[in-house]
Amino acid sequence: MKVICITNHELLPDGRLGEMSYRSWKKAYVEEIKRIDCCGPAAVIVREKLLSGIEYTDLYQALSRDSITEQTELIWHDHYEALRLFMRFHRRSEWPASVFFSGREAGAIPDADLRELKRDGIRFGLPCHSMIELKDALCAGADFITASHIFNTACKIGKRPKGLDFLREVSSAVTIPVIALGGIDVSNAASCIEAGAAGVAVMSLAMREDKAALRDLIALK
Repeated sequence: MKVICITNHELLPDGRLGEMSYRSWKKAYVEEIKRIDCCGPAAVIVREKLLSGIEYTDLYQALSRDSITEQTELIWHDHYEALRLFMRFHRRSEWPASVFFSGREAGAIPDADLRELKRDGIRFGLPCHSMIELKDALCAGADFITASHIFNTACKIGKRPKGLDFLREVSSAVTIPVIALGGIDVSNAASCIEAGAAGVAVMSLAMREDKAALRDLIALK
């Protein structure tokens, strides 16, 4: 099954790392992403929103160099200005093939800049929590979207999940890939594909110290 793993350093096995400086947890983080990569995901989204642009670029390069094999796509997340600087000073072969923007980040980027990204050969994805957001994502020219949150998840305590009907509605309305996100595991991933999703994305499951559940999910046909 196509599985995209989303990172969050605060979910590293040593919970104290979330309270430490970037330099303090970088090494443990890079090693953890290596373990995720060994499970064979389709891609890893480096979602570390609290880092500065300089720190994020440093982390992205460290993962590109030390953690990710050619079979796994490394997806840049937010940090648009840092991305532009990275593209300016690095070879095209080092640029990310895809970028994922949160709704807040995308809202601050001019449409002309998003179109320029596409002209530069970089795909970008956007989140979708409603049909209105879906329309906005399509108007912006998104190449793929995440639909969330589909099931109950610890990341959205108290918030009602969108459910499979929402995923089905979104998937039937577009021709671009839809990635189901939120509470996905081996027990419900197949239903997401049946509802039209091209794949699933996981964060908490990916960052667990025990990677058995992640391997089982990826192994699903």
